[in-house]
Amino acid sequence: MTKSETPTSQTLVNITIPESTAWSDLVRDLKLTKMQAHELLIALRHVHADVEFYNQAVAGRPDRKELIRRLRLMEKAFGRLQYECRRNAAFLEFLLPHDAGAFLGLSLTFTYMGEALGEDVFPKNFDFQMERMAADETPITLRSLEELSRPMRESLGLKHSHRLLPHLVDHIYAPLKKWVELDRLNRGGRKPQLERRLLINELARAAPDIIGEKASVATSGRFVNLCAGVMSACGLPVEGLEKAMPGIVKQFRIDKREKNGGGKK
Repeated sequence: MTKSETPTSQTLVNITIPESTAWSDLVRDLKLTKMQAHELLIALRHVHADVEFYNQAVAGRPDRKELIRRLRLMEKAFGRLQYECRRNAAFLEFLLPHDAGAFLGLSLTFTYMGEALGEDVFPKNFDFQMERMAADETPITLRSLEELSRPMRESLGLKHSHRLLPHLVDHIYAPLKKWVELDRLNRGGRKPQLERRLLINELARAAPDIIGEKASVATSGRFVNLCAGVMSACGLPVEGLEKAMPGIVKQFRIDKREKNGGGKK
């Protein structure tokens, strides 16, 4: 690591970058090579950027109590809409205006409508129409495909609006209801340590380059020593690390698999 790369004493939000002496001690205690120490420094900079971005985002938000109040009102409104859709299930087909049905069809994908209706609704002749477009040298773009499928989607919306609308309302209402139910169980208490979570997550990502092995959920070994050493050097409490780290690492692995298409890693 060159002199210009050695961290200086500064504070970013709630994380203090180790001073030169503390940094040297950390690198020595972890037995890091020059390249590994460089990778650790990059990881710390990523965490600082993430925390700074988070704080900027939070600073621009309205008061949390006001957001909760409005979210609860929205949850009640969607709950009422869900109730009315179910109560009028036998009449919904005759209640919804044609424009509403057409809008639903144009707004939803064939996949989603098929899920709502419990059947395959993909057009049977769509491949043939695409072949004709190619033969006519018509550019095949997302916009052209959307226009090509417009009459079919609109027709499905007009025909099945009474089944599509309740399905859509259910999917919107479910997460709102779950959030409100969880918020009612919130008794206050200690808030999750964002800095620690971000730090462990970033160290898990960079672990192969820093310690030469993947992040482990074990409460002993090189990775937990890395996390403990870095947290202490950055001014974060190490207490409770053994309990918090496994869950964060497991979630990191899940997110990584989903990002990479669900394959084994």
